[in-house]
Amino acid sequence: MKQSIMLFSIVLASLFVFVSCNLISELQSGNPLIFKASLSNKTNLNDTVLFTGKSIRYFNSTTGEVSFIDLISAKRINSFHWLKCYFGSDSLFTATITSDIMSSVVNDLVLNHNLQDGKFYFQDGYPAYIDNLGTNGIRIQNKEKRAVAWSRFIEQLKKEGKYKEN
Repeated sequence: MKQSIMLFSIVLASLFVFVSCNLISELQSGNPLIFKASLSNKTNLNDTVLFTGKSIRYFNSTTGEVSFIDLISAKRINSFHWLKCYFGSDSLFTATITSDIMSSVVNDLVLNHNLQDGKFYFQDGYPAYIDNLGTNGIRIQNKEKRAVAWSRFIEQLKKEGKYKEN
């Protein structure tokens, strides 16, 4: 009986050490990008992890296109209103989820689903074609407010080899 308890204790301790070492190495290798979707911008209580940085094939900085490795259902993304990006536990930015059939104007970061090509694009506002001083000024101010967080996002994508400039 004592031998079986001792053997069980050794196995349990070994398992604990193995899991702890894996967790430590994962934390040292950098925190992953996590994208949580929400129906409300006010609370994090009902946030759902929609995808992680590992799901991104690439981000094209010229076009703003986000290409995904596996097929993330457009219907699933479009069923939410906000997308919150985290670097580990640090909140980086929030984007409004839009599609080409919306009739409202958003003057801050959006993740737009282009229905013509089926792709997703990060844009500084929706619709992108608006060209008036007031709206453009607000969009520029909002872009400047998230510049540091956006830089962290871009640096992580570069580190993971998922950043394209053309």
